[in-house]
Amino acid sequence: MINKIKKLYICYPSGNINAIVEDYIPKQDYFSVAEKIINLYNKDRLVNEQIEQVAFINKPINKKAFSSLSLSGGEFSGNAVLCLGALKLKNRQENKFQISGSKQLLRILADNNGNIIGQMPIYKFGGQLMYTMEKFPIIFLQGITQILIFKNFNKSRTWLKKISLRIIKNNKLEKSLAVAIVFIKRTDDVLKIKPFVYFKRGLRYEIVRETSCGSATTAVGIYLSIIKEKTINNQKIIQPSGDSLFISVKKFSNQFEPYLSGKVKIISQGSFNLIN
Repeated sequence: MINKIKKLYICYPSGNINAIVEDYIPKQDYFSVAEKIINLYNKDRLVNEQIEQVAFINKPINKKAFSSLSLSGGEFSGNAVLCLGALKLKNRQENKFQISGSKQLLRILADNNGNIIGQMPIYKFGGQLMYTMEKFPIIFLQGITQILIFKNFNKSRTWLKKISLRIIKNNKLEKSLAVAIVFIKRTDDVLKIKPFVYFKRGLRYEIVRETSCGSATTAVGIYLSIIKEKTINNQKIIQPSGDSLFISVKKFSNQFEPYLSGKVKIISQGSFNLIN
């Protein structure tokens, strides 16, 4: 039984607070350790101060990787990529990393303006956009499925959560690694998102309204690149937290290479007891 974490980082990448564990944790214990961290850390904290996901720094299988990061459910997270870069890189550094949910090594860079720039998995486009049963665009990113909805942005959180779960069920996505239902508001060149992410949070599947979502931001960038048939440069996407992430997408024939960028604040670091 694991009773204490020696190195736990709490990171804020424009919202979506992440807990990053640097101790060696056996993979079979990821779910139980993640659930303990979430329950104990979030107890008596305000909603906007709570952890939304847990990831584990581990030894990379690929010898070309500088470091490796696994989400508790094996899914992919763009925000976790930015957190890993903030923890492992200094200004103007770059390296390759192994991230759960991605089949390729990903470049992460740190510039001298305090930004972390993370490569997202390459998206291979089949030539035709796919749609859900409800006729919403669906983009199957590595490690997380994205459904984009350009309406109902101002509906209540309860309504949006309910309709998100219905869409997941209607499209038989309940056993996916992760699914994001992304409500989008577009005013001229300004884009705002409200992502609801369904994933195994600890020992059970839950749907959470993210305060920031790098993968959803990436999906929006890919969608724009597809419909505009061109490369996207530093598109600003306003997150529910009010902060922004930026997405660039390089278009090469039927392949799209996305890069997510933003600032990451390290809220705290140190040991953490798993026994209350």
